[in-house]
Amino acid sequence: MHAAKEVGGDFYDFYTLDEDHVALTIADVSGKGIPASLFMVISKTMLKNDALASAMEKGPAEVNWGRNMEWANRQLCENNEEMMFVTVFFGVLNLKTGEFAYANGGHNAPLIGRVSDGKADWQYIRDEKKTHMVGAIEDAKYEMKRLTLQPGDMMYFYTDGVTEAMNPEKELYSEERLQATLDRLGTPGIPMKDLLAALRADIDAYANGAEQSDDITMMGIRFLG
Repeated sequence: MHAAKEVGGDFYDFYTLDEDHVALTIADVSGKGIPASLFMVISKTMLKNDALASAMEKGPAEVNWGRNMEWANRQLCENNEEMMFVTVFFGVLNLKTGEFAYANGGHNAPLIGRVSDGKADWQYIRDEKKTHMVGAIEDAKYEMKRLTLQPGDMMYFYTDGVTEAMNPEKELYSEERLQATLDRLGTPGIPMKDLLAALRADIDAYANGAEQSDDITMMGIRFLG
């Protein structure tokens, strides 16, 4: 995570729900500075506390994470006089089976790198319909979806500071360039830490000295099986 200002509104989080399930979150709060940072802390705490409580009550495999996002949305809508909101991608990975249950609250679609025949093919995980940001519409609905990772598969999560990074000509880095860069750099054998560093280097090279206008946050995982 690289904030554009001294304090940022992006956040990412990961924590275990039990010995077989890990929760992953990436989010981007509207606005900049201290107000966004405070809203970020509230959002992060609320999402984590609710996930832990729900997992303890029902077991992670039985929780509908879309309903949890609806609860967080209603809570954040209350007394939200500043009309702030947060885009959130939240998922829970079963470390034994590779099942990944997730809900998207208006956030950028992450990418999955499917590994086959020694190569990784990177594709966006897109929803069929646009989802609402969290904290904006009190009665918004969020759907939980599932996919299954195979051993070696990778996932890449990011905020819009990546795809909206600009060069001196005000041209965006873009989703297309991000996917192409992952196809080029995100090979099956690369350590995830090195992949994220290489992506940041490519973004910096593209910006070519242009001032960073938004927080840049990235998170990557590889499922080992």
